Amino acid sequence: MSTLSFLLKHFPGIIRFSENKGMITRRLRASVKRAFNSKFYREKLTRAGVKPSAIRSIDDFKRIVPLTMRPELEAADPYDVLAIQPGKECLIYAQTSGTSTGRPVPVWVTKREFERQAELALCLPIIRNNLRKDMKCAICYPYTRTLAGRGGDLIIQKSGATLIPIGTRNNMYPPEVAAETIRKLRVDVLGAAATDAFAFANILLDRGIRPEEVGVKYIMSGAEPCSENRARALGKVWGGAKVFSLLGQNESGFVGVPCEQYMMHIPSFAMFTEVIHDDGTPAGKGERALSVVTPTTREAMPMLRYLTGDYIELLKEPCACGLPLPAMRILGRKGTDVRLGPTSRFPIELENTLYKADLNGVWYQIHAWPDHVDITAEHRDESDWSRLSGQIKGNFSSEFPGVKINVKMVPQGTLYNYRELRMGKPVSRVLAGSGGSELIEGA
Repeated sequence: MSTLSFLLKHFPGIIRFSENKGMITRRLRASVKRAFNSKFYREKLTRAGVKPSAIRSIDDFKRIVPLTMRPELEAADPYDVLAIQPGKECLIYAQTSGTSTGRPVPVWVTKREFERQAELALCLPIIRNNLRKDMKCAICYPYTRTLAGRGGDLIIQKSGATLIPIGTRNNMYPPEVAAETIRKLRVDVLGAAATDAFAFANILLDRGIRPEEVGVKYIMSGAEPCSENRARALGKVWGGAKVFSLLGQNESGFVGVPCEQYMMHIPSFAMFTEVIHDDGTPAGKGERALSVVTPTTREAMPMLRYLTGDYIELLKEPCACGLPLPAMRILGRKGTDVRLGPTSRFPIELENTLYKADLNGVWYQIHAWPDHVDITAEHRDESDWSRLSGQIKGNFSSEFPGVKINVKMVPQGTLYNYRELRMGKPVSRVLAGSGGSELIEGA
């Protein structure tokens, strides 16, 4: 167990010192020193004239160390980003999906590092307070290409709970088999993308089985964005399960720690986060700007000032959960915001407005036009359609005055076949532009 995990496990109150500037500076200086062990950063930092000894403050780090851009990592030889060469330690490889550019970013961890990350996760309040050894946990995250499924496995193994590895819509566990396994083994904790968790519930309902009879108590939603209201709706479909959103990036890890108030917190104990405007100037609390992250516990693949491409907003007020870490909202990728009238919103914000109505279908589609928006939403109970249609129209009209709102309710499975295998990402949920040809964001 790492020193950090030991302290957080046995002295959880120490997390309040994560924002100590002296501690952060030491971690950043150590990260820069470690980065010189990789060819990629050794060349990059040498060109910029960076020396670890020159970093005596956080401001020094931000001023001296150049940003790391995604195209740089996409173009790099996978072995050049390694700070530990093969043969020195056991290495585990993954990569990003490359959905946007077609060029994946390499991702490396050492076996020791991977285990330490799992131990650290078990020390976080959201997991420490809810995961028990007597629980049965189904992991429905992907096991190939990404570290998500393997990371979930390791967390459950180290917790001593019962592990049920399923994966994501694969030939061995197609959705109907996955849903039946979850039912038969009476799963307590379900780790899955929100879309898949909705799908499993609807498959059970198709068979006349109420999802609440399974007894799922917690759903750890990951692998796709999930808004606060959609998380609440998902919990309701499963009979009152608590839903926590785990949102991270393959290349940088978990950029936020969830809490029971459906908020995300910056993991300052393991990640230094900056927020900057498009022109590189720093952003303040309450401003929407790009996140720049430096994971400070990385061993195999150091990463310095990585421009994630995600817009976030640091909250001005402390979160009601009491966690002494900065609270934030993760809004979405740069360029994915949608304009409705004079107002610009990210897809997850539109989703949050949609799910103010108590929908239970798996999928929806929001198509934004210059002067109106077309909303199609799945919902199982046709008797609710008129009421829900009115709710959705009213909620969007109050948030986007002057914009014409069209709402169409359809049965579950109309927009998205929740029973089929999925080789890649499904069609987008939010479209913009004439003809809907511009893909904004999918699952």
